[in-house]
Amino acid sequence: MLEYASVLWDPFVVIDSCHLERVQRRFLSSAAYMLKIVHPPHDYTPVLRALGLTSLADRRVKANLAFIKKLIDGSLNAPSLLVQVNFKVPHRATRSRVPFAVPLHCTNYGKNKPIDRMMRLANEDPSFLSLP
Repeated sequence: MLEYASVLWDPFVVIDSCHLERVQRRFLSSAAYMLKIVHPPHDYTPVLRALGLTSLADRRVKANLAFIKKLIDGSLNAPSLLVQVNFKVPHRATRSRVPFAVPLHCTNYGKNKPIDRMMRLANEDPSFLSLP
């Protein structure tokens, strides 16, 4: 339920992200107690690994990257969204391998618009161009 439409509402304020992560930590704390998984206090990474889970923040990043990948390769038919994606086309040979030109914004709200956030995440992920 916490992942539904996360590409739209992915929080960019730290406090909002912490509220979401708190829900997962409560679950992991209960699961660790019931399954008797030993872990250091306030560190739930061993519990995540034991249960084969990833953090909610990592899942939101993967969902954003998967969404923009589907948008680009045509498996998601949304021309009004595809128009908003700014592909970076270098006019000469450069070492820069980023696939998108992310527009500059004066506010955090503008910087974290869903399409712009997805393009920025794709530029930051070196494996994005090689995703299947």
